[in-house]
Amino acid sequence: MKRILQILLIASILVCFFIFLKATDVRASFRLIKQLGLYSVFIPAITFLAGLIGASGWRYCIGSGAKPSLARLFMIRQTGNTVTTFNPSGAIAGELFNARMLIEEGVEKQAAYQSVLLMRILMILSQLSLFVVVSAQFMFFHSDGWSQGMRLAAGLCFLTLLAAISGLAFLLLWKKKETKTGSEVKKRHKIISRMGEMCLLLATHVRIHPVKTATAFLLFSVQWILGAAELFFILYFLHNPVDMWDSLFLDTLIIVLKSTVAFIPGQLGIEELINKFTLQLLGPSSSVLWLPVSILRRARQLFWTGIALLFYVQLKGGREKTIKSHGDIVRQP
Repeated sequence: MKRILQILLIASILVCFFIFLKATDVRASFRLIKQLGLYSVFIPAITFLAGLIGASGWRYCIGSGAKPSLARLFMIRQTGNTVTTFNPSGAIAGELFNARMLIEEGVEKQAAYQSVLLMRILMILSQLSLFVVVSAQFMFFHSDGWSQGMRLAAGLCFLTLLAAISGLAFLLLWKKKETKTGSEVKKRHKIISRMGEMCLLLATHVRIHPVKTATAFLLFSVQWILGAAELFFILYFLHNPVDMWDSLFLDTLIIVLKSTVAFIPGQLGIEELINKFTLQLLGPSSSVLWLPVSILRRARQLFWTGIALLFYVQLKGGREKTIKSHGDIVRQP
C-alpha cells in the first residue's frame, strides 16, 4: 500500500508538472530573459539566497540530536517546495516529504514531524506579521483615493490578520496540562487528542529553546523580505521601479492570496490573475506589468523545478550509497 501511494504521489506531481509546462509560454520566457541579459541572473540568485536563509531557519526548528547539514536541508526543502507546488494536497504533501526525508537523514520521527510543523507555523506567523506592518504603511500612504467601502474592508482584513497572528502565537506558547493516556481517550477524540499533544510538544519546544525559535522566526522573516527583493528587482529591470516597502507589500499580498488557492497545482492561471490585481494597486501605468512579471516568475519556477529534480536524485542516491557502505541494508525500506 505504501509503495502504491508513493507511485500515485509521483504520478500526480508529474501530471501536474506537464500541465504546468504546457501552460507556460517557454519561448516568451526565453525572449524576456534574453532581453534582460545579465540582469536575469539576479532572479535565481535571490531565490537561492532566500532558500538558503529558509533552510537555516528550519535547522533551528530541529531539536537536539542528529541534524542534516545546511546543504542537505536546502536540497530537501527545495524539493519539498516543488512537491507543494505541483501536488493537489499542497503544503501537506510537501511537509510530509520534508519530514520523511529528515527521518531518512537520521532525525527521530517525532522531532522530524515537530520541526516541519514548527517551521510552517513560524513561516506563516512571520509572513502575517510582515503583512500587518507593510499593510499599515501602505494604507497610510496610499489610501487617500480609496472609497469608504475599501477603507472598511481593509480595516476588517487588518483586524483578521491581527487575530490570526494572536492565534498562532497562542498556539506556540500554549501551556496545557498533560493529556490522558490513549486507553482513556475515546476513539472519536483521538485525532483531537493527537493535535493537542502536538501543540503541547511545540509549546514545550518553544519554552525550552526560545532563542532558537526567535532566530528561526527572524530568518523566515528575512526569507520573505528577500522574496520581495526579487519582485523589486524585476520591476526595476522592467523600468517600473518601486520602493522596497511597496514591493514587500505586493509580494506578501500575492503570497497570501496564492495560499488561499494552494489546492490548484502550480496555481495555473490564478497566479497571473493575482499578479494582475496586485500590480494594478501601483497605479494605471502598472496595468501591463503583470504579464512580464508572471512570465519571469514562471521561468524562475521552471528553473528551480528542474534543480529540485536533480536534488531528489542526489538525495535518494546519496542515501542508498550510505546504506550500502554500512553493509546493513542494500534496498531502501
